[in-house]
Amino acid sequence: MSPHELRRKYLDFFISKGHSEHPSGSLIPYDVTGRLDESLLFNGAGMVQFKPYFRGVAEPSNKRLTTAQKCFRTGDIEEVGDDSHLTFFEMLGNFSFGDYFKTQAIDYSWEFLTSKEWLGLDPTRLSFTVFETDDEAWERWAMHLRAVGIDPETRVFRLGEETNYWPAGAFSKGPPGPCGPNSEMFFWTSDEPVPTGAYSREDWLRDDDAKKWVEIWNDVFIQYEWQGSLQDASRPEKGYEKSGMPDLPFQSIDTGMGLERTSMVLSGLKSVYDTEAFQPVLRRLVEISGRAYDESPEVQRAMRIIADHLRGACFCIADGVLPANNGRGYVLRRLIRRAVLKGARTLGFGELFFYDLAEVLVDQMGGHYAELADRRAMILETLRNEEALFRRTLEAGTEMLEAWLKTRIQEPSSFLKAGVQNHELKLEDLPSKIQEVVSGLQAQNDVTDLIARIEPYSKSRDASDDLWSSLAIVDHSLKRLTGQELPTQSLLKIRNSILSAVGLNGDFAFQLYDTFGFPLEVTQEICEEAGVTVDVEGYGEAMMAAQERSRAGGGMDTVYGGVGVILFATESKLEATEFLGYGMTEATTEISGAHPVMDEDVAGDEFVVALRATPFYAESGGQVADTGLIEGNGFRLRVLDVTKQDGIFVHMVRLEMGEGAKGLGQDEAVRRLNELYFNKPVRAVVDGDRRRAITRNHTATHLMHSALRETLGTHVTQAGSLVNDEVLRFDFTHGAAMSAEELARVEQRVYEQILMAQPVVTYPDVPIEEARAMGAMALFGEKYADRVRVVQIGGMSSIEPSFSRELCGGVHVGSTGEIGLFKIQHEASAASGVRRITAVTGFNAFNWMQSQQELIGEAATKLKAQPRDLAMAVEKMLETLREERKKREKLAQQGAGGSAVEETLIGSVRLRVQKMTDADAADAKLAADRLVDGAPDAVALVANVADGKVTFVCKVGDVAMKAGAKAGDIVREVAKVAGGGGGGRPDFATAGGRDASATDAALARAAEFLAE
Repeated sequence: MSPHELRRKYLDFFISKGHSEHPSGSLIPYDVTGRLDESLLFNGAGMVQFKPYFRGVAEPSNKRLTTAQKCFRTGDIEEVGDDSHLTFFEMLGNFSFGDYFKTQAIDYSWEFLTSKEWLGLDPTRLSFTVFETDDEAWERWAMHLRAVGIDPETRVFRLGEETNYWPAGAFSKGPPGPCGPNSEMFFWTSDEPVPTGAYSREDWLRDDDAKKWVEIWNDVFIQYEWQGSLQDASRPEKGYEKSGMPDLPFQSIDTGMGLERTSMVLSGLKSVYDTEAFQPVLRRLVEISGRAYDESPEVQRAMRIIADHLRGACFCIADGVLPANNGRGYVLRRLIRRAVLKGARTLGFGELFFYDLAEVLVDQMGGHYAELADRRAMILETLRNEEALFRRTLEAGTEMLEAWLKTRIQEPSSFLKAGVQNHELKLEDLPSKIQEVVSGLQAQNDVTDLIARIEPYSKSRDASDDLWSSLAIVDHSLKRLTGQELPTQSLLKIRNSILSAVGLNGDFAFQLYDTFGFPLEVTQEICEEAGVTVDVEGYGEAMMAAQERSRAGGGMDTVYGGVGVILFATESKLEATEFLGYGMTEATTEISGAHPVMDEDVAGDEFVVALRATPFYAESGGQVADTGLIEGNGFRLRVLDVTKQDGIFVHMVRLEMGEGAKGLGQDEAVRRLNELYFNKPVRAVVDGDRRRAITRNHTATHLMHSALRETLGTHVTQAGSLVNDEVLRFDFTHGAAMSAEELARVEQRVYEQILMAQPVVTYPDVPIEEARAMGAMALFGEKYADRVRVVQIGGMSSIEPSFSRELCGGVHVGSTGEIGLFKIQHEASAASGVRRITAVTGFNAFNWMQSQQELIGEAATKLKAQPRDLAMAVEKMLETLREERKKREKLAQQGAGGSAVEETLIGSVRLRVQKMTDADAADAKLAADRLVDGAPDAVALVANVADGKVTFVCKVGDVAMKAGAKAGDIVREVAKVAGGGGGGRPDFATAGGRDASATDAALARAAEFLAE
């Protein structure tokens, strides 16, 4: 059964059981409320987006849901390429939030697996595991098995909490939170007959270890609240101490069936890569590489890795992840580079190939996952740019790394010594001649004799070009030394010890990463092929040191970090805040909760409050939060920031008038603040001028997005933004710098919409599918709820299409005319395949344009030109500079009218002396450069006489420096003769003298000094 058929069957089955099909969550782990799960990098399970439903803080439209969830996990990335491990996979799931529970979930699983209408699996080839004390689950499976004549004792097995509890081990170890037993379902895949008759738990465990049983489904029964606390708060690694495990207010079901693995089992295949999930890409890979899939184990594994990593990369990009040097972007970059490396090194791809495979994947899976088809152009461009960048990196880094490896491997006198001294040999494993040699060396702790006897043989081999064959030096040398063939095992022991002794230094590995962007994983793979280990611990230390240096140069204010967590750690159950800010900037409301910020610098003066309703916008979608005032009877609070978590708007405030909780401990401060402010009526007032500036920038961002897509193409998608009261910053996907003409076109299109005073209309509550049908753009990487807000600009008449239509929760102007002025300040690269535009609007644009006008006027004044003639005046000045440079170079070549060059051979150094008159410092330096250019054994000394004084310039070539000549010492010595002094570096130095008449004597002193 193909993955597509299985996906559809699963979803249809549960739809027939009253479930609603819910779309897959993004690989960026947003939950159904739009909140990002900061504890995860990627979405790795079907239940991640439903956490608010499991916790009861949000209400689903249907308590029964089913999904096909995109999942991404990299914990087993080194295993990818075998028969079963993947980074990207699909997880089929069915969920119940306080509706059906254990027995019905098991009934559904049995029916789907065994019913002829659905999968129709042979019940004798199924087995099940349950938690050791879960009698209810055991009895339910037993009931179904007995009904088809199978003894449940031979098919249902009780296992411990590490395999049959969620989270793993949570029954006794925690952590605190929802938990429960699970039941796993397995299918017999071995070619051997299915076990019959007596079949014990030990028999099952043996066959499971032998991979005869393959897990295909897991039902989790979430029914308890694990309670406990850290055994030692100062040492969280010691774990938790359990205090209780009461029932949850309602019970839930969370299940997961791996699509690719189950498709493999149902199709009678031995590898997930043999399923139709991978075959189209693998066929294309065979076609463009010219290599057979089964040509060798190395080629097959490389193709599998490329196919897997391609799926992960394409889905990550489609969901808003772009290559970067940290976080999700780094994982994506590592994935792409690992696949490209396999293609280049194992399959021989010398040109870009990865993006070509993406076309196949988008065609294959874009029907079910529309985001792939919608973002096809962006996926292809991102993969193309990243592969091109990595190939440049790979070339430079590999050259440097292989040079290092060749140096180490081809110097047997250094690494053989290290190897013999550090390797504990078992003499009885070695031939007699080796035993004699090694015994003597161990006794004397000296390997000079061995090295002397081996070196002639190693030097006689030609290993100058082939890095990998040069490893044979060790084998060859030891064989010649002993006069006989060494046992393979003994030879491997010696060679591995030698190579381990010269492992790649961690600092050098980090230098490759820091300088060339060369990933540690790539360094490890190349070194592994050479049999050399990498000092990973040293690499980590070098990276941490670099990070510390970086932090020292740009610390971040963390006062407001985790405000939402602090607030909701209180025992108060806060209701979701009603947001009033779309229609008003002032409101009368009440404070529903308060909590201190326990920071020694602000404790008591700053704290957080929640309001029952608020006009303050909470930071979201790139738009900054509102600021303003909250005023009550006898107190005034300055709002500094607003964040949102689980529907609650958290206002960070500073006390301007009234009482606080300064000097109190946390518990006492919580009580005091709530005594003072809880349920108090207040007037909440947003800073109106600041809000209007923000709305101008936000609406201009929408206009610019549409103008960019018109100008550059529909591959352009927003990849990030910052909208505040001063500036708008817009990141978008595009692989090249914009030309001046393109930027002017974008500005013109935005201005056209501003001058037309287009209405900005919002549709506040639109089903997500209806919004997409309207053509509303879903922004890159954003998570949207089932119902969304659509912002439309223009298109109010039947004959005029809208200029922009986007899903957006931010605040906007009522008409584009309110934006006033708009000006692009800057366009540059933000990341690989991402460009960034910075622009200003309104008064900020007016002030910026005025400052630019002032700069133009100042420049025109200095050039004695009218502003309209400024470009011509600058060009005239540049032409004058070019002519002056030519004259200077000509003068330097001719000695600036000075003496001819005099050359004196002093030992192995050539002293070249020249006198110049009335030349400037640049001319003298240029003359010295020319005297040494192409003559590394030369010392150039130029004397420039002007206004009765003399200056000396000295430059020393590399070979002359090694011979002992130092420019700083030379000029210091000659300047003394002319009544002056100076000095500088060994390769370049200058000095001055007050007596120009002593110039000749000073130059003569240089020759004497070098001869001493």
